[in-house]
Amino acid sequence: MEQVMPDHVQWIKEKCLTFQPEQNKLTLASGQQIEYDVLVVAAGLQQNFGAVPGLPETMGKNGVASIYSFQYSPSVWTNITGMQKGKAIFTNPATAVNCGGAPQKICYLAEAAWRERGVRNSIDIEFCTATPGIFACPEYRVALEKIMKSKNITAHVKTNLVEVDGERKIAMFEREGGELLTKEFDFLHVTPPMSAPDFIRNSPLANAAGFVDVDKETCQHTKFPNIFSLGDCSSLPTSKTYSAISSQAPVVTYNVQALLAGGEPTSAYDGYTACPVLLGDSKLLLAEFNGYTMEATPTFKPLDQTKPNTLFYWLKRYVFEHVYWHSMPLGRWYGKYMWFEPSVQHKVNAASSSPKASPPSETAALKASVPVSGAGEASHGAAAAADSLKPELFGVSTPNLPGDVSLSGNLDVAILEQLAPRYKGWLYLNPEDNKHFHKKELEAAGCKVEVAPIPNPAGSQKATEEHASAVLSAMDRLPRPLMIQCTSGNRAGAALLLAQAKALGHNRASASLLAEDLDLKFFTKCSECGPIKDWVLDQLPGVNEEAQSSTATRQAAVIEQLFDPQGSSTFTYLLGCSQSQEAVLIDPVLGMEGRDLGLAEELGFKVKYVVNTHCHADHITSGGAIKKLHPEVKTMISEASGAAADIKLKDGDKIEFGQYALQAVATPGHTDGCMCFVLNGPDAPKAVFTGDTVLIRGCGRTDFQQGDAARLYDMIHQKIFTLPEDTKIYPGHDYKGRNVSTVAEEKKFNPRLTQNKEEFIKTMKELNLPYPKMMDEAVPANLVCGV
Repeated sequence: MEQVMPDHVQWIKEKCLTFQPEQNKLTLASGQQIEYDVLVVAAGLQQNFGAVPGLPETMGKNGVASIYSFQYSPSVWTNITGMQKGKAIFTNPATAVNCGGAPQKICYLAEAAWRERGVRNSIDIEFCTATPGIFACPEYRVALEKIMKSKNITAHVKTNLVEVDGERKIAMFEREGGELLTKEFDFLHVTPPMSAPDFIRNSPLANAAGFVDVDKETCQHTKFPNIFSLGDCSSLPTSKTYSAISSQAPVVTYNVQALLAGGEPTSAYDGYTACPVLLGDSKLLLAEFNGYTMEATPTFKPLDQTKPNTLFYWLKRYVFEHVYWHSMPLGRWYGKYMWFEPSVQHKVNAASSSPKASPPSETAALKASVPVSGAGEASHGAAAAADSLKPELFGVSTPNLPGDVSLSGNLDVAILEQLAPRYKGWLYLNPEDNKHFHKKELEAAGCKVEVAPIPNPAGSQKATEEHASAVLSAMDRLPRPLMIQCTSGNRAGAALLLAQAKALGHNRASASLLAEDLDLKFFTKCSECGPIKDWVLDQLPGVNEEAQSSTATRQAAVIEQLFDPQGSSTFTYLLGCSQSQEAVLIDPVLGMEGRDLGLAEELGFKVKYVVNTHCHADHITSGGAIKKLHPEVKTMISEASGAAADIKLKDGDKIEFGQYALQAVATPGHTDGCMCFVLNGPDAPKAVFTGDTVLIRGCGRTDFQQGDAARLYDMIHQKIFTLPEDTKIYPGHDYKGRNVSTVAEEKKFNPRLTQNKEEFIKTMKELNLPYPKMMDEAVPANLVCGV
């Protein structure tokens, strides 16, 4: 950097911590604040190796490496040169990555190296990408698919790396629709998931995806006119490449000059990008395209740029190296125009133009115009100002579950005074003597305030179970709407997740999914929040451990969730009435009847009914086996299923056990005979047992056993999604260790069921799931009650 840094530029060698755009300031890690007239944000991407479980622990060993890791990139070549035979897998995530062609480049270079050494025929090569195709631009995608085929490289699209077991040399991938694939490897090259850096993602500059929110033509921020961004950290919807940045840089330069001169931005970036894909053998495919339209935009006509070319290799090898070090740092490189400065490109789409005038400082304006109310009640003026204030500008978020709890970091006292009237409760997670705690102002606004400190994860003190108990107790006492505040908002998000997970009976896997769906930044965007994330998860049961909130008191309805780990991943439910000691088993699995009946006996229950949600294709019911042991037990299934049972159920029938009852709800779609069961009774928890009709963030397949996607969609939306939103959904299966969901969660976050009906039908038609392994054995057996 010192070699290219201009002499007249002050180079501050310190991390940026956050931005205060309403004050035209940014804060450094040391706490120093820097004021600016114009800010240009041009950070790179953040590599999130920790987003793939097991990956950080095995990087640089066990045949796992990545060119995206400065520390472990040398081991890439060591693994390639040392490999004699076996399987090599190269991955690519669904996220944006630095240089979108690089994951393929290293694959091609490795293939060429193995071919040169004469071991290529002993090595199987797979390229697994989470994206829908191996390249975004269709014209070059077709060309690269042919190249992969010619090199005998097997490509798998929509195949995302989700876990690595380095010691066993196993990689786990997730296909579209949730199917999990396990692949053994001898060499695994990982391109990790990437994102904008945390200091940007957690700032007021970021859009919902975490990138600096700019106009795609002017590169000017959509809210703050004196802020511009280009390159990897910007929201520009094109590839994150050097060629794209070199085309954006002149646009930003011209527009900043125009702004400083008192004018409006006029220069427009047109989406140009390029990706030189090294193929080995001194050949290169030069992919030039418009990143907005994905149309090919070749420069070197009449040459066919979809074909490998040695000329392009020498261009990359020698000419571009000179450009990197001598032309671009001096402002003498103009992207696709090369060394020839283009004329200013004027914007033609006025409707999409950026903000026109720099606003006054939000904080200054509020301090000048809004009075502070007297103790005990917020003034009408403050309440009116609070109604018009946009909390998200100051880093405040309100996750849509539960919807009445907001999260915040430190707030300027003037901002806090305007926000406080919106809330009845305020929970502060730092010590009471913290200078950013404004208790007096909060109480003056009418908030009930409590303090329950959680240690900062960056400090030496660790959060404990006692801290969790204190936070949960405070949240129970405080009225809603509620604000939870800490330094950055991260511990506030952790407190919210812990409370939600405890209330809903979530285990660690279900809580992790909820955190991702709610986009709680301590979980999804903070690379330094590992300790606080672990603290939350440590308070929850692990996979197949009982969640305390899923079982009511022994004086009421008892719900026990049991799991079959032997292939079918089926959940069996034991429901009991403590008063009558009668119990019901839902979806028991053959071979597990000893466990199920043993638990019933241990709890003092006598099984009255065995109920199946449908005629299963992935396991055999133990209903018949249980009847042989206990002839008094009655089996039940939907009459529409066509299966044998003692009692055949119709829509609306009730299954009574003690003072409780299950109401049968016909939900055909996965199969003709599918039923869900809603729990009713005095003080019964709100619960529905959905079998394969609704799964956690999914649903049952519709490609066999009279499946009907349109019917399934209607049944779920008409009969399940109309239940109270806090109703717990207990599914028939889960393949990722999760245990329970709610109607609200599935209505908001289920990727299939949030589609419209036509999109849902198309999705279900295109799942292409494998034929169930047990189907030919299970269905005939289940038609006769598992006998």
